[in-house]
Amino acid sequence: MGRRTLMVPLLIGLATSIGLAGCAVTDPTQYYALGAAPVGSSTAGNAPSPAGAPTPSSMAAGESTVAIGVGPVIVPGYLDRVQIVTRTADDQVEISTFNRWAEPLQDGIARVLAEEIAARVPTQRVAVFPWRGVVAQTIQYQVVVAVARFDGRPNGDITLDTRWRILGRKGDEVVFRRSTIIESAPSSGYAPMVAAMTRALLALGQQIASEIRELPR
Repeated sequence: MGRRTLMVPLLIGLATSIGLAGCAVTDPTQYYALGAAPVGSSTAGNAPSPAGAPTPSSMAAGESTVAIGVGPVIVPGYLDRVQIVTRTADDQVEISTFNRWAEPLQDGIARVLAEEIAARVPTQRVAVFPWRGVVAQTIQYQVVVAVARFDGRPNGDITLDTRWRILGRKGDEVVFRRSTIIESAPSSGYAPMVAAMTRALLALGQQIASEIRELPR
């Protein structure tokens, strides 16, 4: 048997080994989405509902017809990326390679705020920016959020610092507030940190809803 004939099975075996090795490689990237906080969670930022705020058991009976638009949400450049950003010092941040957002961060913020505002006002007429056509014409109040900071340490506090406005139907400013909310992650890792970020957003949503409930309908 010639050398060329012997090389054929060796090459086939080598190709098979490389193929199997390639199949064994897994993507270590983890994807996270902001969402509902765990039931029973209680921290300083996620305080009990203010007096007069509707509770989940009373929401269905007293739904409002007010139409609310949430957005745009503006995030600073260092957060406008798919990678999750953590803070390692007052003036230093770390951009994770393998821990990423499953959606643009500003979209996740707007979604969580819209859900919380809808539950707390309460109303089913909540739209997330951008909106068009008939929806744009029916919005009575628009919530615009500018995020100055939304980060923290995987095993420490996270900080949500925002300036937000509520605009009337004609674009006039009816409310302007600054909110700084601090939440603690109970353990190390990205999942507890993202849960703490969600709780901070829920607390912000409660503040915004409280202001909307005081406005004329």
